[in-house]
Amino acid sequence: MTSVATAVAAPSHPTLASRLLTRRVITLWSLRILLAAIIIVAWELAPANVVPADAVGRPGGVAASIWHLITSGQIFSALGNTALTIAYSIVIGAPAGALLAVITAVPIGRWLLQPIISVAYAIPKVALITLYILFLGVSVRTHVLFVVTAVIFIYYFAIHQSLEELDQSRLTALRLMGAGWGKVTTAFLIPSSVPQLFAATRIALPLAFVSEIFAELRVPTSSGLGVLLNTDATNLDGASSMAMLLIITLIAYLLDVFLRARLQSFTESTGVGFQV
Repeated sequence: MTSVATAVAAPSHPTLASRLLTRRVITLWSLRILLAAIIIVAWELAPANVVPADAVGRPGGVAASIWHLITSGQIFSALGNTALTIAYSIVIGAPAGALLAVITAVPIGRWLLQPIISVAYAIPKVALITLYILFLGVSVRTHVLFVVTAVIFIYYFAIHQSLEELDQSRLTALRLMGAGWGKVTTAFLIPSSVPQLFAATRIALPLAFVSEIFAELRVPTSSGLGVLLNTDATNLDGASSMAMLLIITLIAYLLDVFLRARLQSFTESTGVGFQV
């Protein structure tokens, strides 16, 4: 009789836990919305000598600027150009970083390239953009090269670490069974590097986004999120500049949330990878 009662009462515990979790989430979001409302009201009512309207605008003007960017389609065109440049950079930077990691996994490659890679990694990437302008001019190619130099080391160190952590006994077993390097690469090396590759992408994409915005501010081209921000700042339009800053921040945040969720999903489904 007791066992039957326990079996009947058992399903109530997950329901109670889910209710508590839902209540916690609602409370958390309510506090976030309240905090945002307080900041907006304080921003709107703050005196000009505390929060200069010419520099950061007012919430009403910023909202109007965001609405204009959306309805006019400018934000979507700029976002498309920025995203395209980032895509080019990742397509170039990821294989290049992986190739460098594979080359330096070999003793002769490590001896030849490791010092050069260490020196190149230590160079401030911001200082390189002027050199890129001299070589490539004011063009999208300058943006791509700048972003590639920012992300290539992320992939290099990730793949380099994955190669160092390989299960040598399994690798030896595959070789003893007659597997060639092509079979070893497709059946063992690549699957073993996937978790580090996903983790590197989670770091590299937001970094590429920020680097591209900086490149567009320093080397304005025809269109891009950074170009719009630079134009508004040049025109001393505080409301539009703040609107662009908020949009760029929101995009970066959503990108990070999406990548974190995908990496977490991969970790939970495979049992390997990184907890984020």
